[in-house]
Amino acid sequence: MLKAFKFRIYPTKDQIVKLNMHFGHTRFVYNYFLNYSQKEYKTGNKTNYYDWAGILTRLKQTDDHLWLKDVNSQALQQSLKDLWTSYTNFFKKRAGFPKFKKKNRKSSFRVPQHVQVCEDENLVFFPKFKEGIRVRIHRRLPKGCKIKQATVSKTPTGKFFVSILVETDEQFVTRIINPQKAIGIDMGLKDFAILSDGTKIAHPKVLSRHERKLARYQRRLSKKKKGSNNRNKARIKVALIHEKISNVRKDFIHKLTHELVNDSQADLFCVEDLNVSGMVKNHRLAKSISDSGWNTFKTILKYKAEWIGKKVVEIDRFYPSSKTCHVCGYKKDDLSLNVREWECSICHTIHDRDINAAINIRKQGILIQYGRNCRNSSLLRSHKTCH
Repeated sequence: MLKAFKFRIYPTKDQIVKLNMHFGHTRFVYNYFLNYSQKEYKTGNKTNYYDWAGILTRLKQTDDHLWLKDVNSQALQQSLKDLWTSYTNFFKKRAGFPKFKKKNRKSSFRVPQHVQVCEDENLVFFPKFKEGIRVRIHRRLPKGCKIKQATVSKTPTGKFFVSILVETDEQFVTRIINPQKAIGIDMGLKDFAILSDGTKIAHPKVLSRHERKLARYQRRLSKKKKGSNNRNKARIKVALIHEKISNVRKDFIHKLTHELVNDSQADLFCVEDLNVSGMVKNHRLAKSISDSGWNTFKTILKYKAEWIGKKVVEIDRFYPSSKTCHVCGYKKDDLSLNVREWECSICHTIHDRDINAAINIRKQGILIQYGRNCRNSSLLRSHKTCH
């Protein structure tokens, strides 16, 4: 099993200079070969990672680019691999076209080998930093683990972190999924999540709690002269608020997913495949949707469930979960978004829109997991779980 452990590091002034050099050099290599590949493509030539690696070796020998030797060469090679991965994801329609990296954004570089962590002395070692960087180890690495790589990052607020990827002897737990312990989760804006057993989880609305303070500091930032020290100080204050919002949101999601996966008896979690990028085009709801962090919730829920042998199933994004009566299957096509309760025209059941959607999501997830032969099973009629 591969696991990542993220720690905060506290480099000295000289080490900060070397780290900033690594960030800048890897960013330069990434942008240089992104621009190079675009020019070559326009002339009809297709390039790949191996072409870039050869060009990079020759580039480091030229007088204008001798400074590239000042940083770890493997970090530069890893930057090329990241660019090639970005192109691969684009051509397989998993992501957008690669973009140029900008300064003052979140900077990072990866070290693929020769990484050591001394937990007794609270130091981390990797090439060009043989003296070690002070690190705060708030949790121990698994015994006997093998370090695969390290990613050093710098936040817009000037904090440094290292993420250690290790390979452990742990095995993924295998268990028989009990469909009676399935739970449907409907994501919402009024409530963050609605479960098929009727439980509603309140939305934290982190952005709205910090919105006024954020707007005030953004106004101050806009009035500062570009390139001045005062503008940089104002930028850091804005970045600190954004960091606070992000940390509070992640903390809420981690606690919620832990409660769902570890503290409940559910074995199967059924969620929607939401088109978030398309939904944020609605300017009335874009801010609330972005504040929800639905994709982050699903990502964390998936890997936590996988660790202990549970499963997450995504249903089709076009499935009309809110418009379908979970009792008789009647579909109410004219159901608008502002209607929170509606009555079925066939069986006259009064539905709470979100709870009804969660029950239908649970049903559809069981059908996807166990096939159509359980369509008339009592598993679909029993929507209560042991949560």
